[in-house]
Amino acid sequence: MRGRRRTLAAALADALPAVPAARQAALTAAFAAACGPRLAREASVRGTTKEGRLLVVATTAGWAAQIEAAAPILCARVNERAGPRSISGIDVHVAGS
Repeated sequence: MRGRRRTLAAALADALPAVPAARQAALTAAFAAACGPRLAREASVRGTTKEGRLLVVATTAGWAAQIEAAAPILCARVNERAGPRSISGIDVHVAGS
C-alpha cells in the first residue's frame, strides 16, 4: 500500500508534541517542517526565550532576512504542528555575529 510521502521532519513534528520531555525536539522538527528543506538547511533552532520565542540561527544575513520576513507564517505553522501557542514569535540571529 502506498502512503503519502512525508519528510522525517514532518513525521517528527507530528509525533513529538505528545511527549513533554521532547518539547525542544518537537519545536525543532516543527520549524524544519514549517520552513521546508532548503531553508531548514540554512537555519538551526537553538532553543526558546523566557517569553516563548523560538531562537533561530541563520547561516547568513540573507537567510536571516528571509526568516524574519516569513516569521509570522512560520510561527503559525510551528504552532499548528507543535500545539497552540507553543511559540509566540521567532528571534533570528546570524551565525558568527
